[in-house]
Amino acid sequence: CDLSFPGNKLVSGDHCKIVVDEKSGQVTLEDTSTNGTVINKLKVVKKQTCPLQSGDIIYLVYRKNEPEHKSGGGGISPEGCGPSVASDKVSSFASALPDRKPASFLSLEPQDQEDLEPMKKKMKGELLVAQPRRNAQTVQEDVRAATGKPDKMEETLTCIICQDLLHDCVSLQPCMHTFCAACYSGWMERSSLCPTCRCPVERICKNHILNNLVEAYLTQHPDKSRSEEDVQSMDARNKITQDMLQPKVRRSVSDEEGSSEDLLELSDVDSESSDISQPYVVCRQCPEYRRQVAQPPHCPAPEGEPGAPQALGDVPSTSVSLTTAVQDYVCPLQGSHALCTCCFQPMPDRRAEREQDPRVAPQQCAVCLQPFCHLYWGCTRTGCFGCLAPFCELNLGDKCLDGVLNNNSYESDILKNYLAARGLTWKHMLTESLVALQRGVFLLSDYRVTGNTVLCYCCGLRSFRELTYQYRQNIPASELPVAVTSRPDCYWGRNCRTQVKAHHAMKFNHICEQTRFKN
Repeated sequence: CDLSFPGNKLVSGDHCKIVVDEKSGQVTLEDTSTNGTVINKLKVVKKQTCPLQSGDIIYLVYRKNEPEHKSGGGGISPEGCGPSVASDKVSSFASALPDRKPASFLSLEPQDQEDLEPMKKKMKGELLVAQPRRNAQTVQEDVRAATGKPDKMEETLTCIICQDLLHDCVSLQPCMHTFCAACYSGWMERSSLCPTCRCPVERICKNHILNNLVEAYLTQHPDKSRSEEDVQSMDARNKITQDMLQPKVRRSVSDEEGSSEDLLELSDVDSESSDISQPYVVCRQCPEYRRQVAQPPHCPAPEGEPGAPQALGDVPSTSVSLTTAVQDYVCPLQGSHALCTCCFQPMPDRRAEREQDPRVAPQQCAVCLQPFCHLYWGCTRTGCFGCLAPFCELNLGDKCLDGVLNNNSYESDILKNYLAARGLTWKHMLTESLVALQRGVFLLSDYRVTGNTVLCYCCGLRSFRELTYQYRQNIPASELPVAVTSRPDCYWGRNCRTQVKAHHAMKFNHICEQTRFKN
C-alpha cells in the first residue's frame, strides 16, 4: 500500500520503500527521499538500503534538538501487543507484509485518547508503523511534552534540508529562501529550482545577517552547536564557488538570446569596489560636449581606418530621423539628465516638457517608466533592435517566437509551423492580435496597453506573449494536425510547471486553463 503525508512539507513525494523478500522473509527499507530517512537515530542516505528488524523505529522527519517534532513510529512490533487503534492506512500497510504479525499501535483508554487528540494535531509527522504498548501515565507525559512551545528562534534559524541550525547559509534570489551552503550544493546538482517554493533560482548570495544571528544564538545555546566532524563535513560538501556569487548579467534588455556582449559582473562583496560605475560621459546636447567635439583629436588617425576615433554623436544609431525640437535643443546649465537603460548614455530629461509640447519625442516606457533614448535621438548600443517604440512598431527580433507560449518549446513550434505554412510572420500575427485587442476580442493584463502605447523591449515582449497565447487559443482545431488536437488537456493547463519538458509537452495539451486544485 501507499502512505501519503501531504500535510508535512518535509516528507518527500516518494520518501522510502519497504520491501519484503518472499523467500527469506527479510524486510528492507530503501530510501528515495531528499532529506533522508532515520532508523533508530541513524540516518540513511539517499538510495541506500537498510535491513529492518522487529522493534526498529523509523522516522521520516527527525529533529535532533526537538524530539516532539519527530515524525515516525515503531517498526514491526513483537508479539503480545494490545489491540490496534491505527488508521486504515497503517492497518492496510501492516497487513501487506506477508508472514509477519500485524503492527500494533498503543492501546489507550477513551479518556487517554481524548487527551492525545491535541497532541496529534500539533505534531508535524504521522506514525508510519506502531510502537509497543505503553501505559496511560507515559502517554500523558508525552502529551505534556508535545504541547510545550518550541523555540521560535531556533525554528527560524533551522535549515529545511538538514533540519539543523544553519551553517554558512546562502539565500536564493528572487524568493530569498535560505539554506546551508553545503545542503544547497547537493540540491543544485539535481535541480535549478528552490527546494522550498520551486521558484527558478536566478542568483545565489551570502546571507551575512542570518550567519551573525546563528553565531549569536549558539553563544547563548552552546549545547546546540554542531560537532567538529559535522562542520568539517559541511565545509567539504560546499560546492558554491565565488563565481556563483558573482554572476554575469545582461547589460541591456534587448539583447538576443545567446549573446555574450556587454556583460557586467555583480559582486556579492559589500564594498565600494563592487559598485557598478560608469566613466563620466557628457550629454550630446550639453555645451561642454560641443566644445569637446570642436577640439582637434589628440592622436588623429587616417579617415576610414577601424581605429579612427568617432564622436559619440557619429556612432550609428537606431533612430530613423530626428525632429527639429531635438536637433535645436541645448541643455541649460545644471539641467537634469536621464540615463538610458539600454546604452547607459545620458540624455536631457525632457519628460515633463513633453506633456506641454508633443513634438518632444517620448523618453520612457509607459509601463515600467524606465528611460530610453531610442525615440529621442537613437540608441547607440550595438545590437539594439530599438529599445523604445510604439507597440505596433516594436522590433522584437526573429527569435521572439522561441518559447513564446509559456516557455513550452513544443507548443511554440506548433505555432511557428502554422504561421510558416500560411506564409505569415510574427509581425502579421501581432497586427492581427492588435486588431482583436482593439475590438475587445483579446485582453491584456495591463488594460492601458494599446497598439500605440510606447513600450520598451521587455514590456513589449511580455504583452506580445499574452497576445500570442490568445492567438494560438483561437486557431480552429481543423487547421491543426491530428497529432496536436488528439492530445488530452493537462490538469494544470497553462500553469503547468512540467510543460517545459518535451515528453510532457508532446503528451498533453497546455493551451487550456487549469482544472485541478484551482482555488
